[in-house]
Amino acid sequence: MKRLFLFVLTLGLFATTAFAHNGMIHLMGTVSAVTDNSISVKGTDGKTQTAVITATTKFSKGTAAVTLKDIKVGDRIVIDTTKKGEQFTAVEVKVGAMKMSGDMSGMKMDHPAATTPH
Repeated sequence: MKRLFLFVLTLGLFATTAFAHNGMIHLMGTVSAVTDNSISVKGTDGKTQTAVITATTKFSKGTAAVTLKDIKVGDRIVIDTTKKGEQFTAVEVKVGAMKMSGDMSGMKMDHPAATTPH
């Protein structure tokens, strides 16, 4: 009975964590490339990740809605993505959403290996 209780409790904790973040993986950094169907982001660790843009991807800059055409190489960006296999799919793109000041060279700005949701 104790094992069942612990199992249910553990399952509940994991479900709450996944729900709280909606299963999203966050790609953060500076835009290194933009195409008609993708955005590449370079984190401060030098690693580049690419997210595919779909017809349902939302874009914003502060509280204003923007479009893919408003995003430029060099913009600071956060992309909320889902991942299937090795492909990231952009759900929401936030331009200028992260503030970088001072020496942030030791900070990792993307999710560890960007392989699991947090």
